Parts: sequence; C-alpha cells; structure tokens
Amino acid sequence: MMTNRMVFCGMLLAYFFVACNPNRVPKGFPEEEEFARILADVHYAEATIGQIRIKDRGVDSTANTYYHYILARHNLTQQKFDTVVSWYLSHPELYQEVYDKVIALLSEQEAHYERDIKEQEEEEERVRKEKQARSIWKGEKSYFITKADTFDRRIPFSISVDTIVAQGYQLSAFYQFLKQSSVKEPLMEVIALYADSTTDTLYYNLPATHINSKAALMIGFEKEQQVLQMEGFLVKHDTTEQIRARINNIEFEYIPVADSVR
Repeated sequence: MMTNRMVFCGMLLAYFFVACNPNRVPKGFPEEEEFARILADVHYAEATIGQIRIKDRGVDSTANTYYHYILARHNLTQQKFDTVVSWYLSHPELYQEVYDKVIALLSEQEAHYERDIKEQEEEEERVRKEKQARSIWKGEKSYFITKADTFDRRIPFSISVDTIVAQGYQLSAFYQFLKQSSVKEPLMEVIALYADSTTDTLYYNLPATHINSKAALMIGFEKEQQVLQMEGFLVKHDTTEQIRARINNIEFEYIPVADSVR
C-alpha cells in the first residue's frame, strides 16, 4: 500500500513539474535540436538569398520561393514559423541554448563549405598544371588580327614532337570574326607528318561569325605511327580577303597514352 502511494505521489509531482515548467515546448512546436536545425537552414537560406540579390536585383520571386521551400521542408508555414520564433523569444534562456546550437551548426556548415572549395581549387590547379605540362604550343595564347598587322595573319606554326610519346594531340581555340571582316571560308588547318613518312591534312571549317565559337582538331588518334612534326595555320584564308578577328584560349596539347594517365 505504501509503495502504491509513493508511486502515485511521484507521478503527481512529475505532472506538476511538467505543467508548471515555463520552458516546456508547446505541443506541435519543434524541440530545441530540431528548431536549431530549422534556424540554421533559414540563416543559410537568407545568406544565399542575399548573395543572389546582390548579383541580380530582379530575382526576388526566386529568392522567396527558395525561402518558402526551406520552411516547407520542415513542414512549416510562414505563420507557424513566426509563431514558433515568437514563443522561443519569449523564453530567452531556452532561445539562447537553441541559438548556441545554431552557431555550432553554421560553423560546421561553413567549415564543410570551405573544405569543398579548397578541394575544388586544388583539383582545378592540378588539372591546370597537367595541361601546362602537356602543352606544346609556343605562340601567344590570343591574337587580335586586323588588316593593319604586318605579320602573317594566317598565324602559321610548326612544331616538332618526335620526342613525345602520345596517344594523340588536340588543338583548340575560340574564334570571333568582327565587323569589316570579309573572310568567307576560314579554316583551322594542321598537317601531321608520321614516322612512316606519311602525312595527314586535317582542317576545321570555322564559322565566319561574330559569335565567339570554339574549334578543335584531334590529331594522330587513329594512326598507329608516331607523329613527328605538325605544321599549319590557326586561321587559313584567302589573303586577298580582309580579316578582322579575335582568337583566344589557344591550346595545343598532347594526350598521354593510357598507361601514363594516373
């Protein structure tokens, strides 16, 4: 009998403690851990929206859609979210505990983001160095060609590659033909000399347009013989025609054989 009374008294005390606890989260409201995750997501969303608005002031509708998507993901409407925030704000000690968790979550997200950025930059630098090491182009990386130029406006080149063991080669560049250019059929052309004394002439028909367009040629991939020499023109054309063009991002690189690719 005494035991039953003690159990009853314990339950009664627990009931009064819960009922009278001013920091008890109302039914249907997110608990501290969950609310901290919600606030962290909202802060991250607001920061992202701020960056979007800085770049483009005409994207408010997209920003608002993203904001409401974050709330919907946590099964919250704007009104319910505002109500929850108001309740937590009315309980400063509890809100401070939640916000401490928010700061920890945001710090963790920031550290993760910085790690991702660092890894991306390291990968880009690795690729850049590899491309630089494979480059066989000795000329300028870009040209602006006008009728006033005294050099050969076809941009001729000649490259010896007899010491390179490669699967093949790739020449690429971006072309833009400007106003007053009357060139009709410009070509990117490469003549390749192989170890068996045979030659290949490859060309790319360049669009004579003001739109910046990429052109690329693959050399030697379908041949068993080693390439010894390559020569040609970046922009072969009838020299009696007037040319005015930009050639940018010129790259000429060898592609290593499969066994040498890491």
